[in-house]
Amino acid sequence: MYQTFIFYIIVILIYTARPGRAPELLQESYCLPLISALFLLFFWLVRKRCRRLSQKAPYVSNDQLPTLYDRLQMQLQIGAIIVFAGMVYGADLGALIELLPLIKRSEGLNNLLGLGVFFLLQIIIWSESHRYFAERILLIRPRRAYIKARLRFALGLVVPWLTILFIIDLFSIWLPQAMQQALSHPLGEIALFVLFLLILTTAAPPLLVHLWRCKKLPESPLRHAIVELCRQQRVGYREIMLWPPFEGRMATAAVVGAFPFSRYLLITPDLIRLLNSEEIIAVMSHELGHVRYRHLLFFLIFFLTFFFFNYLYFDLGIAWLMTTAPISALINSEIGGQEIFFSLLEMLPLLLLYLLFFRYVFGFFLRNFERQADLATLDLPGLGPFLVSAFEKLGYLLGQAGKKPNWHHFNIPQRIGFLKAALADPQIAKNHHQRLKKSLLIYLVVFLLILLPGIYWQQTGIAQQLNYHYLSQRLEHLLKEKPRETELWFALSSLYIEIDQEKKALMALYQTHELSPDDPETLNNLAWLLLTIEDKALRDYDLGFELAQEATDLKPAPHVLDTLAEAYWRQNDLSMAITIEEEILKNWGNVDNINHYVQQLEKFKSSYKTTKGAQD
Repeated sequence: MYQTFIFYIIVILIYTARPGRAPELLQESYCLPLISALFLLFFWLVRKRCRRLSQKAPYVSNDQLPTLYDRLQMQLQIGAIIVFAGMVYGADLGALIELLPLIKRSEGLNNLLGLGVFFLLQIIIWSESHRYFAERILLIRPRRAYIKARLRFALGLVVPWLTILFIIDLFSIWLPQAMQQALSHPLGEIALFVLFLLILTTAAPPLLVHLWRCKKLPESPLRHAIVELCRQQRVGYREIMLWPPFEGRMATAAVVGAFPFSRYLLITPDLIRLLNSEEIIAVMSHELGHVRYRHLLFFLIFFLTFFFFNYLYFDLGIAWLMTTAPISALINSEIGGQEIFFSLLEMLPLLLLYLLFFRYVFGFFLRNFERQADLATLDLPGLGPFLVSAFEKLGYLLGQAGKKPNWHHFNIPQRIGFLKAALADPQIAKNHHQRLKKSLLIYLVVFLLILLPGIYWQQTGIAQQLNYHYLSQRLEHLLKEKPRETELWFALSSLYIEIDQEKKALMALYQTHELSPDDPETLNNLAWLLLTIEDKALRDYDLGFELAQEATDLKPAPHVLDTLAEAYWRQNDLSMAITIEEEILKNWGNVDNINHYVQQLEKFKSSYKTTKGAQD
């Protein structure tokens, strides 16, 4: 399940980082034919691969076939992700979906349809797998029932994410301005992630058992024994459920939900048929061990720490990448597809970060949490040997599959060997608990040490500085190719003003004015800079006043009139400066940056009072 969850994280990441495209680009498009061709190609490849393995099946033993089948499924899932990425980045799938009614306004519907396309690729895999392996591997019939079971399982993993998106959509409709401000603020992003975790831990477990068609475990001696086990170990739960397999071959148990009011204990019918009552209680004691050692709460901590690391460092890392020589060379090259390149630049590092974290950090703790849960069975006298015998039966059932290396579990022989060693020497269990506690402490300390520089760099605005550095490099490169492009010179001047490089901004504005002498925005910006530039040797009040008048004649907007008022103030015509500023506040009282004009008026009036007092 962990592996499937990570696959869906990758798919969501691929789609949410998709490049934005203008709808007009789709008029001459090849989108639908290409997407259709990719579907057909994928269908042909899946059928070919399934047929090839099915032809080998008669010559493969029953314990080897599941291993080969699982390997094939892994390859097909990776292939589905690659084909989906091709649809998103090569065939404008996201832009095509946005052309549908209502989709442009709903990120939830957009993602639902985008994931729906990926589910169609999944259905191809499930359908062909059932066609060729229903007899020896997949025991659910008919094929439609198998596909529905797989689809319900998949939906259970992605519905929490879609729920968040639909909640955002609702608030965006009811409170559009407030929602936009909240999402643009750092606290808004943090609140959104906390809301996701709340849904994941409270609402998701009941939804999962509903989608997975779990049913209450009937009254029986086994149910009474599990209830008594929970009472002995002081573990609260909402219900004990039978978990129907989605492949017809799932002998396992699980616990979902971090809190008692939303916690479910799941057990599959195959496990009940395979094991005796004592072995089932030993397996359930393992699952309760996850609760007793607070593993589910630690999962939340891992998600939170990863989120904060990503929040503090990801934008900084991307901004730094944009300024490196190789990336700058690629951006400045004429290879085309810049939007796709920028989307990939955002998506691929994040994808790599996810894979590294889940594979090595999260995977390390998962394996050791599983081992600690195994050891929890030893807390009840006489129960440990039954867990060993349960693993031996599961190992026999799984065959070679149970011996495979696994990033989130130790394999069956390793678990049996460790349990037998712990039964013979209780100090082994104590040592494992201590090592795991130290590992968790080291993780938290390292996270805090990483957190502090990130907070500092966020406060210093280094990411923004790197972005400005990249933008200035990009604009300068473009101007070498198009030296008479007025908009580029104007954009460069605005950027230089943002990063307080006023001399460069002044030169860029002179160049812009030379190319477009009647542009009011250029006249206004050049006038303002000539009036206010920090280097007094570069100030020119007379030219600034003249340019401000020209700009006002062409475009008497509030910000242009404000520049003219500043020019009058610099020329010591305080009455005229006050009159113009009062006119701005009277006629444009609802302007966004109203505080600037109020402060300007106060400055002019203060100067007027000072001058008047000196004259008196």
